[in-house]
Amino acid sequence: MLLALSLAGCTGQQVAPPQPILSPGAVEEPVTTVLTAALSADSRGEPADSLWASDATIVANGQVRDAPPRFAGVGKGGEIAITSSRLEVRQNLVWVYLEYRWLSLKDGAAAEGKATVLLTPKPDGLGWKIVHAHSSTPR
Repeated sequence: MLLALSLAGCTGQQVAPPQPILSPGAVEEPVTTVLTAALSADSRGEPADSLWASDATIVANGQVRDAPPRFAGVGKGGEIAITSSRLEVRQNLVWVYLEYRWLSLKDGAAAEGKATVLLTPKPDGLGWKIVHAHSSTPR
């Protein structure tokens, strides 16, 4: 390690600090909080832009979406819940597969959806941003 630092100092190159190793246990709660907030914002018809990267790719039932509802099957009003999820961590990327259910309190409509969502740490390291979401409802 000292040799690498010495050589980098001689060549004038900056050595990037090592990236922290993320574990599923350390990121599960904050990532779930972001996903729950994003789904809840959809059910209220609110954009929740602070949860999404400005260049996020969002696809719902095969259509690109840039405004709420961003997740397939979700309408304005009602209740939404994540019914199951699986989280994997790959370096500084969190991959989540989730299933959710939306129920309209007004007219009794309901929908089930599935989504694959990718999140990365915010630039300041405090929290997570959604960079990709692909969701669908059963046909």
